[in-house]
Amino acid sequence: MKRLITTLLCATSSTALMAQISITATDMPISGDTLRYSMASPVASTINLTTTGANTTWDITALTPLSQSVDAYKTALQVNPLYAATISVSAYGYKVADSLGNSGISLPISLPISITDIYTFFNKKNSPSRFIAEAFAANVSGLPTAANYSDEDEWYFFPLNYNNHDSSTFKLSYSMAGLGSFSQQGKRITDVDGWGTIKTPQFPTGVSCLRVRSVVSEIDSISFSGTAFGMPRKTVEYKWLANGEHYPILWVSANVTGNTETITSIRYRDQYRPITTSIATTSQAPSILTAYPNPAQGDNMNIALPSDWTNYTIEVFDINGKLLLQQQNRNHFTIQGWSHGNYLVRVSGERGLGFAQFIK
Repeated sequence: MKRLITTLLCATSSTALMAQISITATDMPISGDTLRYSMASPVASTINLTTTGANTTWDITALTPLSQSVDAYKTALQVNPLYAATISVSAYGYKVADSLGNSGISLPISLPISITDIYTFFNKKNSPSRFIAEAFAANVSGLPTAANYSDEDEWYFFPLNYNNHDSSTFKLSYSMAGLGSFSQQGKRITDVDGWGTIKTPQFPTGVSCLRVRSVVSEIDSISFSGTAFGMPRKTVEYKWLANGEHYPILWVSANVTGNTETITSIRYRDQYRPITTSIATTSQAPSILTAYPNPAQGDNMNIALPSDWTNYTIEVFDINGKLLLQQQNRNHFTIQGWSHGNYLVRVSGERGLGFAQFIK
């Protein structure tokens, strides 16, 4: 009888461990959090993003840290008193990048101004309960500049449960010290598409989690010194969330070209580890590439690419952001029949992201 009771207790504990969890606002970061994570190489990763569903086990214990960082959440007042006048006093955030090129915002032109110490500020809202990105702030050529979202970017609606589906729009615009402007607007579609257990170097025995997949379609527009471009982009964010952690156990980002998702970053919740490895990774800073001949002298255009860019996609946009051409692994194309004007080329692939401009 004692053995039977022990067996039943073990079975009950196992079932509880694998039970579906629910994520609420209490599982989000708070001001004062210092959350450490490791970055792994997207090039060397074997993560299968199609693995998901009910009662799934994800095992990434083989990931090797390439680098580590800590997201320190502070109020707008703590970051810079000048931000408090623009941003909500209840908002809090962390520095997402030291400079614009590494912030996830990829500009098609090289700016003669510096944009550094970039912060995203978040907030928790009610009716409905949700976690939002509320404001953007940075030093623009040394001048503290902040802007609130005119249409907040809702990351999550609570409670998060398996098979939840939500969609929302967002819009952010800000002026760069009177020299130009930048804006982002788009749509976020979020699905809780899996639940189960995730095993990582930090949690080798596993932790109960939900997997959240967000597809973000947006248009980045920039106007600077008489040059204006609107550029669409599409990304997917995968986050494995657990109760009480305040940070994704695993966070994978990918660029989308056509129906292909290319992983650009992998981060996972971790403890301090000495980094002794050196692994090739995808640079988040875009490259300024060369199109030739420029201005065009005929119907053919070429893009000069680094020799190690062997798997890539080329897209060409007009000044209004309309996609005119998309092709794989060929750095030359025809512009026969195109109107006279300015054009933007975006090259994306395993080795990074690059831009070029040309005139016809």
